[in-house]
Amino acid sequence: MMKTTALAVVMGCLSACSSAGIASLKSVTAADVDRSIRDGVTTSSQLRQLYGEPSETSFENGNEQWVYVYSATRQDGLSMVQDVVGLGVLGTRDSAKSNILKVTLHKDIVVHHSFTTSQNTGGSGLRQ
Repeated sequence: MMKTTALAVVMGCLSACSSAGIASLKSVTAADVDRSIRDGVTTSSQLRQLYGEPSETSFENGNEQWVYVYSATRQDGLSMVQDVVGLGVLGTRDSAKSNILKVTLHKDIVVHHSFTTSQNTGGSGLRQ
């Protein structure tokens, strides 16, 4: 019993995290992106040096579209403790953040770029 209680306290101080996508976008802001990418000037090779390979590419109207995505989710410590002590039915609480950089290139030159960040929190069960 004492070990379970100690474990629950330690787990409550922690939170579970997971992330996916382009790690170079983790801490980037829109201002950072605007400083590093100049429409009509920045090349595809410079983009690769800055952010690596895009998450996805496509072609539209003679232009190439590159999309870079980074996302992270975090589950709070209480949700983890509930699972450990068998109270998972009470629900969970989590948050998610994503950064998305979209770039349009024409003949290997950036013609337009946009950067968006979104943050969402949610829950399930009684913790919604």
